[in-house]
Amino acid sequence: MEIEILGGVNEIGGNKIFISVGDKKFLFDFGLSFGENQRYYSEFLNPRKLNGIIDYLYLSLIPSINKLYRNDLITPFSDILNSEPHKIITTNENIVDAFFLTHAHMDHYKFVGFLKQNTPIYLNWMSKTIIEHLTDTSADTLLREVLNFYETFKIVPKKRQSNGSEIEYKRATKADYNQSEIKRPIKIVKDGKSIHFNSPKGEIKITQYQTDHSIPGAGSYIVEYDGRSVIYTGDFKRHGFHSEWVNNFISHARNSNPIAIITEGTRVPSIESYRKGTYHDDEQSENYVKSQSKSTIKDHPGLILVRFPARNLDRILLYYSLAKKFDRRFAISPKIFHFIDSFRMSLDDMEENTIKQYYKDYELPNYSDKNLVVYLPRKSWGKFESADYKGYQNDIFNIDNYVSYKDIKKEPDKYLLYLDDFMLSELIDLNQKPGTTLFLNSTTDPFSDEMKIKEEKLDAWLERFNITKSETIHSSGHCSVDDLIDFLQRIDAENIIPVHTEHPETFREFGLTGNVILPKVGDKYRF
Repeated sequence: MEIEILGGVNEIGGNKIFISVGDKKFLFDFGLSFGENQRYYSEFLNPRKLNGIIDYLYLSLIPSINKLYRNDLITPFSDILNSEPHKIITTNENIVDAFFLTHAHMDHYKFVGFLKQNTPIYLNWMSKTIIEHLTDTSADTLLREVLNFYETFKIVPKKRQSNGSEIEYKRATKADYNQSEIKRPIKIVKDGKSIHFNSPKGEIKITQYQTDHSIPGAGSYIVEYDGRSVIYTGDFKRHGFHSEWVNNFISHARNSNPIAIITEGTRVPSIESYRKGTYHDDEQSENYVKSQSKSTIKDHPGLILVRFPARNLDRILLYYSLAKKFDRRFAISPKIFHFIDSFRMSLDDMEENTIKQYYKDYELPNYSDKNLVVYLPRKSWGKFESADYKGYQNDIFNIDNYVSYKDIKKEPDKYLLYLDDFMLSELIDLNQKPGTTLFLNSTTDPFSDEMKIKEEKLDAWLERFNITKSETIHSSGHCSVDDLIDFLQRIDAENIIPVHTEHPETFREFGLTGNVILPKVGDKYRF
């Protein structure tokens, strides 16, 4: 077995991990490095689509690897890509036998659309559902290339030709691609069900187990071959509402005779902080979020605004349940409604056991529930006419269960309103009496310059309208240090490779029996 890590080294995110077994090569995650991306780009400056993958390569956002990327992003730029330092050529050969996704966060899947069209993409149905939701609701053009394939720079004949003898052509639009052209080999993995690959020296078995994170569908992998295994955790936590999922994975991982584990370490501090024990300061569980939010909502008589990660289904359902408990209407955005509805639509095609299990894990609200409504912001002429709303937002009119700022102004004490950074202008329409509104903050505190700027902007809006901001009530989506140490001790792998962490060196302070390897980008580790 051989491991090569090309992202997620000495940073949080950007995971890109190759695991070679026998004559097969597998890629696990292919995500965005938030740090490197923010170093060069911003909300208003992005890589140019007209330049294929060149902008990404020049800024080292993706690795320079031959026989990995799709030909339509190489051929038009062969004069640059075929030569040093890249040496990337147009070819139908594919170095990847299969791609495996741990979960649908950008730092794990952002660049999957760059892979060759014939690359088998393995993910569970929940991650697929989330990516479909994001494809429908996001302006990010790369998203639509993850599950489908739209050839770039494609020229097609015009549907209406002039009377002349020569055929006229045009640049292809989305409508010009047929289903067979855009199809990618998407493979759905099931929890605990192994995927088998044949190799000259024996069978390779890859199994995903559902684990708990801040987004549904997160999973960890066990790669087994010749009586040994390599484990890749992806991102996970043990202090959430589904800790039993991680405990189940621990059992299977330990029994797989692991020669190496590639583990996240998002919350691992510096050696100095670890030795002082100050890392304990941020240890809050989802039950803590529940109890603190409950007290906060109970004690406030007026309008309550709440901000939380929009794809954290546990957090969505938590605030829905608290709104119900205190007879408030939980007013969500159209995008969050689409997120919930995407799971409903996917479940329509599932087996009965899958449906029952999902509703046991995530009790989705009913459309007719009076405690759940969609908050519809004004668009275009501001008259709440369906013609002013496009795509998924227009679907809201089909359920007839939406409210506007006018409804909330009538009964502000009856609402718990989701409000994120993109909805701050709604405060002008809501126009509550100074000092009567509470902003319940249930997201992580800002830790980057960009996040700090956004937070300052939020604070300026809240101050302008004299809105009280609560202390942060949040629980990390990543494993605490003590839980991580216990996790690694229980699995007891011979070698431990930290990724998705800024302090891999601290792992050597944990007193683990396994050998801690501090990975370097591009180095290969053979076991």
